[in-house]
Amino acid sequence: MKKRVGFPNALLFYKFSILWTTFFQELGAEIVISPKTNKIIKDLGVKFAPDEDCYSTKLYFGHTLYLKDKVDFLFIPRIGSDHEVNVGCPKFIALAEVLKSMFPDLPKIIMPFFSMAKKNHGRFKILRIIFSIGFRFTLNPFRILIAGKRAFDAQSKYDEELKFSEEELHKWENSKIFLQNLSIQEQRKTPLRIALVGHPYVINDDFSSVNIKNLLLSRGIDIITPDQMPKALIENQMEKLDYNMYFNYAREILGTTMHFIENNSIDGILQLIIFSCGPDSLIGEMSARYSSRKPGTPLLQLVLDELSSETGVLTRIEAFLDMIERKNEFRRNEENCHLHSLILDH
Repeated sequence: MKKRVGFPNALLFYKFSILWTTFFQELGAEIVISPKTNKIIKDLGVKFAPDEDCYSTKLYFGHTLYLKDKVDFLFIPRIGSDHEVNVGCPKFIALAEVLKSMFPDLPKIIMPFFSMAKKNHGRFKILRIIFSIGFRFTLNPFRILIAGKRAFDAQSKYDEELKFSEEELHKWENSKIFLQNLSIQEQRKTPLRIALVGHPYVINDDFSSVNIKNLLLSRGIDIITPDQMPKALIENQMEKLDYNMYFNYAREILGTTMHFIENNSIDGILQLIIFSCGPDSLIGEMSARYSSRKPGTPLLQLVLDELSSETGVLTRIEAFLDMIERKNEFRRNEENCHLHSLILDH
């Protein structure tokens, strides 16, 4: 009988799901993923998670408790950083131990620890993690090595397909290509281009984000997210800061926002901020100040928590889109008037 491994469908699972599920499937384990966030999972998380935790972490509690009696193992890796200097959120390191101490009746938790920045971990550490996990499911070391290789290959392919080149990004900024399938959406003469910035576990979780991504797509908005941005452009923006933004995933969000504000190349930026998330609070303030100095590209910031309603968010987004439409119409009228005056002068 296959051993069942549970994956809470939240937080870093949105970033590394291909890596993790491929590895365990290749080892012969049965993969059990909690469903998309719903009211039951949210209520579980809000009820049992510490009050001071951010909304996304509370949801992780709900997903974990949903899986409690359905699996033999829970996979909750303690990821500190995959960069020599920059780090992830501390909650990713502590979460497995916190859950274990709060809920002693949970299934066994597989919680490998990896941190390049703090512990100088590298490929040898990854190899040790692969074997320490693999021997729980098979005694064949070659199968474990093959499982690890296929998992990392699958994740690399996914990441490569997700990101756009600088050339593709510039084409999109100039409306020469579209990133979304606009044929099934509300048609516009010129689709609005909006950067939807936030953590992938917020943007891609329809419940916690109040379905914002699908709402924009249904209105014919062509969107881009930080996960799709060329890494070189993100790093270029980070070098302009007077200090190092050492939260690795926050860098992607802030760098994306800064790029589009600086270049004024799209119609607007919609930033999703999770309530009581420290890095989000920091980059939210920085984005707002940067936008105030260069107000050419409209920026709307939405703070999301367990009390956010789709109606309230929809009202703000509709007002934001209407403002962008009026701004674009005013600019087009100015350009037409300028062209008309040039013709008359000639």
